[in-house]
Amino acid sequence: MARYKILLFCFVTLFIGGENLFAQTQILEGKVLETDTKIPIQGAIVKAGVNGTVTDAAGNFKLSIPVSTNENEWLVASMVGYQNFEIKLHSIAFDKIFTILLLPSNQLLNQIVVTAGRYEQSIKRSTVSTEVIKPWLIQNRLTTNMDKLLDQIPSVSVVDGQINIRNGSGWTYGAGSRVMVLLDDMPFLTGDAGQVKWNLVPTENVSQVEVIKGASSVLYGSSALNGIVHFRTQLASDKPITKINVFGGAYFNPKRQSIQWSDKIQKQYGFNAFHSFKIKKGQYGISANYLRDEGYRLGETENRLRVSLHSKYKISSFINAGFNVGMLFSKGASFLFWENYDKGYTVMDSIVTNTVSNNIYFDPYINIFTGSFKHTIRARWMYISNDIQNADPNINQDNSSKNLYGEYQVQKVFVDVNLTFTGGLSGSSNLSNSPLFMGTNRSRNLAAFVQLDKTLFRKLFVNAGARYEHFEMNGKAESKPVYRAGANYELSKVTFIRASYGQGYRFPAIAERYIQTSFGLLNIFPNPNLQSETGWNAELGVKQGFSLGSIKGFIDLAYFYTRYQNMIDFNFGVWKAINFTDPFKSFGFKTVNIGETQISGIDLSINAEGKIGKVLIQSIFGYTWSNPIMLNPDYVFAKDSSNVQWTFRNTRSDSTNVLKYRFKHLAKFDIQATYLNWQVGSSLRYNSYMENVDWAFVGLPFLNGVQQGRDANKKGNFVIDARLSYQLNKYYKLSLVVNNILNAEVMTRPADLRPPRWFLLQAGVMF
Repeated sequence: MARYKILLFCFVTLFIGGENLFAQTQILEGKVLETDTKIPIQGAIVKAGVNGTVTDAAGNFKLSIPVSTNENEWLVASMVGYQNFEIKLHSIAFDKIFTILLLPSNQLLNQIVVTAGRYEQSIKRSTVSTEVIKPWLIQNRLTTNMDKLLDQIPSVSVVDGQINIRNGSGWTYGAGSRVMVLLDDMPFLTGDAGQVKWNLVPTENVSQVEVIKGASSVLYGSSALNGIVHFRTQLASDKPITKINVFGGAYFNPKRQSIQWSDKIQKQYGFNAFHSFKIKKGQYGISANYLRDEGYRLGETENRLRVSLHSKYKISSFINAGFNVGMLFSKGASFLFWENYDKGYTVMDSIVTNTVSNNIYFDPYINIFTGSFKHTIRARWMYISNDIQNADPNINQDNSSKNLYGEYQVQKVFVDVNLTFTGGLSGSSNLSNSPLFMGTNRSRNLAAFVQLDKTLFRKLFVNAGARYEHFEMNGKAESKPVYRAGANYELSKVTFIRASYGQGYRFPAIAERYIQTSFGLLNIFPNPNLQSETGWNAELGVKQGFSLGSIKGFIDLAYFYTRYQNMIDFNFGVWKAINFTDPFKSFGFKTVNIGETQISGIDLSINAEGKIGKVLIQSIFGYTWSNPIMLNPDYVFAKDSSNVQWTFRNTRSDSTNVLKYRFKHLAKFDIQATYLNWQVGSSLRYNSYMENVDWAFVGLPFLNGVQQGRDANKKGNFVIDARLSYQLNKYYKLSLVVNNILNAEVMTRPADLRPPRWFLLQAGVMF
C-alpha cells in the first residue's frame, strides 16, 4: 500500500493549476537576455502582480495581464545568479516585443547550483551544505584527474578512488560508492562495481563542481547515501573558444632514500585540448586528453587517451536536445599493498597486474517546454571492458559491464504561489560478465520521485520530497521508500539559517556481493548475502555573508548527525574451510554488514574573493571534526568457517569504538593571488591520525610494516602544494605546480604510501 501512496503523491500534482478565462487581459510578449552576452536566459520568472510565467529555451515569454491592473504595478523579472529587473507596467508598450536585460551577480552568495534541487537556485537558498568549486581552482592546479581535485574540497577525502564526505565512508576495497557522482545531471558510476572511472571524466571541459553533503537519495537514488558530487561541463558561447595545453613533469626521490625502488626519473607528460563552437542552432564542445604516467611505485603506470563530445541543439523555441559521448582507451597497472615499510613503493611479492581498458558512454537528452512545464528525458549507455593480464595465467580476472539508464523528469513552477514541483521516474539495468565477479550477474532498479520547493513570506524557503525504490539482483528483489525535508530562513540580507533531514538507502553493487580475487597471499572473498545499507542525516547550519573592504565572501557552519543501519565494511577472517596443505587460501577480506553506526560533527567552510589594491585574492577554507563510532561493538556481524564470531571489538586495531579508516580532523585551505599577468597559489591539506584499522593489518606477518607506517603518521598528515603561472600575452600561458612541496611521507590507508614531491610544467594557448 505504501508503494501506491507514494506513486500517487509523485504525480497527482502534475495537473494542478488553471487560468482565469473570463477576465479581460492584455498580452505582453518579450524576451529575457543576459546583459553582456545577449544570450537568452531560460527559466527566468517574469511577474506582474499575481500573474507570472517562466521563459522558454529561447528566453521568450508571454504574460497575460488584466487590463484593470493598477498603473503603479511593477513588472519584475528574476533569475538566480542575476540581479532583479523591475519596471512600472504603464511605461511598457504592449504592442512591441519587450526585451529584458538581466545583469549577472558575481557575489559568492549568489552562485548558481543545480544539484540540491535539480533546478538552478542560489547557493544561499540551499537547505543542505553545498560546496562549489569554480574553474580558477580546477585549471590552475593543472588537474589531470578529478579525484585529485576533490581531495582539496572541504569535508571530502578520496582513498583509492572512493569518495568520502564527512567520514560517511572509510576504505572498502571493491565496494560501491556511497557518494553519487554526476556528469551533467547523469549518474557516472559503473554498472558492475558502482564506482567512478575517474580517468573517463573530461577534466579539461569541467566548468564547475558542486558537492552536496549528506543523504540525498530522494532525488538521486541509491548511491547518494553519503552525498553528491556533480561535474558540470561547458558548452559554446557566441564566440568559439580553443584551449590547448602541453604538460610534463617528474617525481622526486622520497624523503627516505632507502624506499626508492628505481634510480630512473619517473616522468609524467601529456596534453589536453578543448574546442567549443556554434553552428546555426547547435552548440558543441569537443575535448581530448592524453596522459603518460610512469608512476612513483613499482609497476604502477598509466597510458591513456580520452576524447569526448558534448552537444546541444535548439530544435524550436520550446524544444532543445543533444547528446554527450566519451571514450577512453587506457593501459596501466595498479598497486594494492606494499612489500613492507622499508619497501613502501614496491608492490607485495612484486606481483604486477596490468589492465587494458576500453570504455565508452553515450548520453542523449531532450528538454521540452510547455507553458510553465519543463519535461526532460535523459538516457545513458555505458560500456566498461577491462582485460586483466595477471602474472599467474591460471587466474582470470577480466571483467566487462553494460549499463542502461533512463529518466523522465517533469518540473513546473507555480509562479503565483512561489512553488516548484519536481517529479519523475528513473530506471537502470546492469549486466556484468566477469570471472572476477563469479560469472554473469544482472541487476535493475526502478524508482519514482517527487520534491516540492516553496517560498513562504519571502524569507522562508522549504522543501520536502519522497522516493520509492525497487531493486533486483539475480532474482532477489527489495523495495523501500525514503523521504527528506528542509528549510532555509533569511534572517537578514546576508544571514541564512537552514535545517534538513534526509533518509538514505543504498543497495550493494554487483562487485560487493560477488568479487573473488587474490593478491599474492591475500584473498578477497564474495558475500552473495550482503544486505542493503540504510541511514538518515540531520543538519543544522548557518551561512553568513561578510565584506572586508573589497573582499566579499561567506562563512558556513553546520552541525551534522548521521545514523547508518547495516553499514558495509571490509573485514578480515577465515572465510573458507582451512586446507592445511595451503592454509593461506582460507584467509582474506570480505565485505560484510557490521551493524549500526553513528557519525556526528561540525563542518566549517569559508569562501572569499576580492581585491586588495590591484591584487585579486581567491580562497577556500574548510575544517571538519567528526566522531564516527560503532554503536554496538559486541554485535556479531559474521561467523567464519571456523565458527569464530566476528564483532567490531575483535576486528579493530585500537581499543576505541571509532570506525575504521577514518580521520577525526580534516582541514583544507587554498589561496590564489593574481596580479597583472602573474598568478601564485598554494594548497594545504591536513588529516589527523587514523585511529582504527582492521586488526589483520597490524597483527598478521604477511602484511609487514603497517604499524611502523602508522607510528610514523601519529601526528597525522600535512601536505602543501604550490603553483605559479605567467600570462605571456593574450594567448599564451606558462604554469608550474609543485605538489607535496615538503616531501611528506603520507599513508592514507594501510600499506599504501602516497606520492612524494613531484612537479608539473604546462604551456597553454587559448584563442
